[in-house]
Amino acid sequence: MSTVNLENKRLVNDIKKGQLQDLVQWIHGNKDKLYKIAWSYLYNHADIEDVFQDTLIKVYENIDTLKNPNYFETWYISILINECRKRLRHRKKEVLQESIDFDEHHIDEYNFFQELNAIDDIYREVIVLKYISGYSQEEIANILDIPIGTVKSRIYRGIRELKKLVKEV
Repeated sequence: MSTVNLENKRLVNDIKKGQLQDLVQWIHGNKDKLYKIAWSYLYNHADIEDVFQDTLIKVYENIDTLKNPNYFETWYISILINECRKRLRHRKKEVLQESIDFDEHHIDEYNFFQELNAIDDIYREVIVLKYISGYSQEEIANILDIPIGTVKSRIYRGIRELKKLVKEV
């Protein structure tokens, strides 16, 4: 068994025992990746903090539904994405009028997030997971619970849409 699998199994067991400090440590260790995923949906620091808390609670409450500890990260990400979608449904659509104060980890010199926001959600999702968070196509298929062929076609179409937008600028 690999080190990652052992760590995931230990983490899941600790969460089941009610020991959340390891989960909080895991979240802190993956903070940049998780934040970028949430940012690609919400573009609001306060909403992202709320979604992180909601995700933490859902993970804790539903840890028994995770069948294979090896898929903990993809399971966590799918919950995070669902919480982001939920937050968007409850929030009115608003046009971002103010400048954004980016942290040093989220500098957007090329207006990438604005361009990314202009493409369809189904394409944006896979682009963020693949190129910003670094997940493989198989992992993306697990996170979004869609076939790998669908992931590949959405990545291709999403990139094509982004290229069109960049050429227009």
